[in-house]
Parts: sequence; structure tokens; C-alpha cells
Amino acid sequence: MEHLNQVYDSDLKESFFNLEPSSQESKHKLDHNQLNQFIQTLLTTIDLSELSELYFQQLSTTLQLSELKIQFEDNQVCFGKTPQKPYIKSLNCTRLGINIATMHYTFSQPVSIRAWQILQQMHMNFNYPFKNALEHYKMKQFAMKDFLTSLGNRANYNETIARLGSQADRRHEPFGLLVMDMDNFKQVNDTHGHHEGDKVLVACANTILSSLRESDSAFRFGGDEFCCLLSDADENVNALIAERIRNAIAKEPLLVKHKISSSIGTATYHEGDSQIGIFSRADEALYKAKRSGKNCVVAATICPQI
Repeated sequence: MEHLNQVYDSDLKESFFNLEPSSQESKHKLDHNQLNQFIQTLLTTIDLSELSELYFQQLSTTLQLSELKIQFEDNQVCFGKTPQKPYIKSLNCTRLGINIATMHYTFSQPVSIRAWQILQQMHMNFNYPFKNALEHYKMKQFAMKDFLTSLGNRANYNETIARLGSQADRRHEPFGLLVMDMDNFKQVNDTHGHHEGDKVLVACANTILSSLRESDSAFRFGGDEFCCLLSDADENVNALIAERIRNAIAKEPLLVKHKISSSIGTATYHEGDSQIGIFSRADEALYKAKRSGKNCVVAATICPQI
């Protein structure tokens, strides 16, 4: 019995769960009505984050789960808080014998035999909608990426700025927007062809991405036009990161070879601002940077409080 309270790693086979368990097993699991209600709840969404949060809510209500972490590929979603003395159970989600995700269940006290049986039962029934949600997530991510650079595309930008705007209004926290053009890029295509131009664009994208914080996002709108959304950022943070990008581009060997530099306009979203407003201000600042001789950062006029 002692081993049940230690960290447990296991793959549950597809045949693990039986909808008609023996009488001895059933006393340790959810009954038919409870299980149906649980499954119906999971079928209300195919969004990965929403589904995972619903699952956590069900677990925290049924088993007093403290924290749920789901790791898949290079990503992770997390709900709840780690208790002072954690007791962790880890179970895998597999497809055709290959592990596609690992769920880490954290409790504040040792897990009883009954709780462990229920956890396995709920985990197994979560696997099916989770696999569908994961496929939907992957297709959505693919549709949200620029094919050449793998940065976010315009659709991804629209979704991200809508989320940041909602958070900014709710939490009273600003965020930043950088809009940038690569100076002298047209001559690369004209002189060396589009293949070399594509290499330059990829180098620009990688340089921009490496200059950002983990919480920031980069996007390509097309051609040599890029932008970045900076979470929890004011005018000073905008200027710091924009200069970091400009300097990094000025030092990247391939870009130096083709005399590529960057002109950047910055703007800050304040409470009551609009997505169109912040982009217009950053775009106007970019044109000022272009007219000022290029290879510089210009900040937009601070948005008046509404």
C-alpha cells in the first residue's frame, strides 16, 4: 500500500477501462451516472485549453486535485497550484503505442486506493476527447503560422492581440506593439533572386524571435513586414526590446552581407484603447522611422487615457 503514495508513471492500455466492472471493482470507481455526466461534460468543447480546464475542474471536485499539468510535444498547459507537500501521479496518453502526452496529477495528501482507481478511470475517459482536441490544436497552429518563417501569421496576430487587449482591460496592464520593415530588402530580391530573399527573411525572423522574451510573440504579415506583441510592456520595455532587435539585425552576418537593417515603430496599449488604434500609431511611427533615415526606432505618441 505504501507504493501507491509514491510518484507513479504508467501507460494505461486502451483496454484498461471496462464500462461494466465487477462488483468488487465498481465500489472503487465512479458509478454509471457519474461517469456519463463526466463524459458529457468533456464533450462540450474541442478546444484543448477549455477541455483541459474542464477536466481539471472535474478532478478537483471529485478528487480534490491540487494541480494538473499536461505536457505534449514542446508545450504544456497547467491548472491549479502546487501544494507545499506534493503527491504526484503521472499517466501517459498514447496513440498507436506512441506516447503523445503526459498528465501529471498533483495532490496535497497521499492518494487512497479508491482515489487512485477513480483517477485512472477519469484519465482513460479523458484520453479520447483529448486526442481529438490535440489534433484540432495542431491543425489550428499550422493554420496560424507563416509558411516560410514559422512565425505567426495575420490570423494569429488578430487572435493574440484580441486576447492581450481583453487581459489589459481586465487587469489594467499595458502591452506593447512593434511594427517593423526590413530596410533595403527589395534590392536582395532584385539582385539575387527570391531564393536568396527567402533566406534573408528567415534570418530576419529568427533574429527577431531570439531577441524577444518567452512571453512575447512575433508575426510576419507578408513581404518584409514583421510585428511583435509584447505582454506586460510599457514605453520603456518597448524601446528596450525594439533596440535589441535593431542591434541584433545589424550584427547578423547574412543581413550585414546584404546591408539589411530595420526600421521599427512602437506603441503601447492602455486601458480603453483599441486594436486598430494601437496598430495605427505604431504604423505611423514606423513611417517616421523610415523618413528619418531608416535603421532606427521611433515611439508613437502615448495614447491619451480614455
